[in-house]
Amino acid sequence: MKVPSSEFRKNMFRYIGQALEGDVVEVEYKGRTLRLVPEEKVSKLSRLVPHDTINGTPEDLERWQKEMDDEVRTAWEAKWDGRL
Repeated sequence: MKVPSSEFRKNMFRYIGQALEGDVVEVEYKGRTLRLVPEEKVSKLSRLVPHDTINGTPEDLERWQKEMDDEVRTAWEAKWDGRL
């Protein structure tokens, strides 16, 4: 369905709702046509990002956590001391 921009402005939410329901809504503005098309719905599972796994003993994991904590603390202290 084609509607002039003034009509679209008056009933914007109705036309948006129709577009979301699958109707093709085209708005004519200054001699050009704009088409309202809903974005494809993406599943949450398709947005998953694979992560590397960490293998090691609990002691290894504790050591790595301490190293990361020390690294973050050092960077934070440097920032607040004005060294960065």
